[in-house]
Amino acid sequence: MAVSMPSPTTTRIATLALRVLTAILLFASLIILLTNTQQFQGPTLHFYDRVGYSYAAVGIFLGLAYSIYQTVCAVIRIKKGSEGNVVFNFYTEKVVSNLLVTAAVAGFVTTGQLVDDVVRQQGPSKLPLLERFVSLSNSSSGIVLVGCLFSSMLSVLSSYALARDED
Repeated sequence: MAVSMPSPTTTRIATLALRVLTAILLFASLIILLTNTQQFQGPTLHFYDRVGYSYAAVGIFLGLAYSIYQTVCAVIRIKKGSEGNVVFNFYTEKVVSNLLVTAAVAGFVTTGQLVDDVVRQQGPSKLPLLERFVSLSNSSSGIVLVGCLFSSMLSVLSSYALARDED
């Protein structure tokens, strides 16, 4: 039994919808991460105080820029009825998916390390002071992980376009 591939129009529309959703999620995650500050034991704690959060912010920014660029390209492709550069899309979707998953993991790991550092240095009684900061950091990383799932779906759709282009 042969498996049928989705039509090119369906693929283009699904790609556009996933790109818009990915861009929205990455933008929300970036805003949460950039505005996450906490007054703790004197100086204010910012996202850029930890290397892992900085990596996450850069990864999110690059993923967002790529997503916006590809959204514009997807609109143009729908208007023209073309597939565009399918090989470029095929490989960049994989790179962006990997970048986003590493950004999400960097955020989760850095949050865990921050909690461990506070418990080790200040004791568990100081942990409630960081609750808001930790919650927002984990929320940002979780949103990036969902964006990564959408990016992975786009990778699958780009492989359909690649197979169609070879025919």
